[in-house]
Amino acid sequence: MLKSAGFISVSRGRTGKITLARPLNAITFYDVYQAVECVNNNKLFKFHENPNPNCPVGKNIHAALDDKLNQIQFAMEDKLSSITLDQVADYIKNIKD
Repeated sequence: MLKSAGFISVSRGRTGKITLARPLNAITFYDVYQAVECVNNNKLFKFHENPNPNCPVGKNIHAALDDKLNQIQFAMEDKLSSITLDQVADYIKNIKD
């Protein structure tokens, strides 16, 4: 998935190796999330696809939760977009035992 997204290059053979195809400061957590997460139709949260319209919970569950879950997803994705892999690498380099 990371190769398909253009983040890594893979060479095969006896001396095969994996290398970054883009600099760390050009890859955000959101980029990686998009490459590896199974988000269908831009929806992270999927539940109760066919609720019973006669059930008091089922008939109201999507009206009660869909907008809130979308807000949560968008807030998370916004935060993921603000953090690059080089920030994590810099933090690790500066850890002192």
